[in-house]
Amino acid sequence: MNERVLYEHRQVGWITVIVLFVIAVLICGAAAMTAPSERTLSFSLVPILMVVAALFSTLTVRVTSLRVMWYFGVSGIGRSVALAEITSIRAIKTSIFEGWGIHLTWHGWLWNVAGFNAVQIILRSGTRFAVGTPNPQAVIDAVQSARGDT
Repeated sequence: MNERVLYEHRQVGWITVIVLFVIAVLICGAAAMTAPSERTLSFSLVPILMVVAALFSTLTVRVTSLRVMWYFGVSGIGRSVALAEITSIRAIKTSIFEGWGIHLTWHGWLWNVAGFNAVQIILRSGTRFAVGTPNPQAVIDAVQSARGDT
């Protein structure tokens, strides 16, 4: 069976991009005021910040006919769960205290780059995920459509 994409959205975490850019500018400014022998270490932090920005400034959520997957940046750092393993999916709101990134919250493992809208996915195993998305209902509708739920 061919796996067809029913929903896909890439969300940009502009706050992450801006904060990392400001930190890079501050590092360069501070390095310019240090002795030349100390600049190498400071300037070497800038490419590291660029890699972090590339990896964690976007979150893509994709629903296919077989699975739900989400990943940061250019792929590689993410999860994929088979539709058959999902027992429930619902729209939730996260809070400023739960923040962004990947970490454990009371909603389960949170994957988020921006905003406070998310879907909570609960698997048969009891594992819970909260996945940030600007349009939780579109994700829910795509999952229900893929599973044949009405």
